[in-house]
Amino acid sequence: MQPHTVYLALSSEVKVGVTRNTQVPTRWIDQGAVQALPIVETPNRYLAGVAEVALKNHFSDKTNWQKMLKNEVPVVSLHEEKMKLKQWLPEEILPYFIEEDTLYEFNFPVNKYPVKVSSLNLEKTPNFSGKVVGIKVQYLIFEDGTVFNVRTYEGYVVSLSF
Repeated sequence: MQPHTVYLALSSEVKVGVTRNTQVPTRWIDQGAVQALPIVETPNRYLAGVAEVALKNHFSDKTNWQKMLKNEVPVVSLHEEKMKLKQWLPEEILPYFIEEDTLYEFNFPVNKYPVKVSSLNLEKTPNFSGKVVGIKVQYLIFEDGTVFNVRTYEGYVVSLSF
């Protein structure tokens, strides 16, 4: 019974998602979004879910992590997408539609995006050396296109030197 926001985010494509209001903008940053636009604010998770399910027929609800890390982001106006999607919302959700457009934009410290993503597996490669050229979400991006997902190895002891 907490307020939730339904949003459009742009990371690897336009996606629809739901988060508790207390997680705005943290959730968008965690997804690697370069832009996010709130579309509906509901008083509870149930109504947010109703809106999300209706919009899943038109937008993805997943982020393609490899495209996100390569910065393959389509040129799309989230404002225009928001105006189109209003017609797909159930009647019970329309009172919660956010009329004003507050577009959030995010920049990640990346000097060079990989052309081909190669994920570092510490089980197969316990020692790795490379130059970090960026950080996007929980990933360290190395000059050779190798990416290290820090969250995957949360229970591990990892030593980094810069």
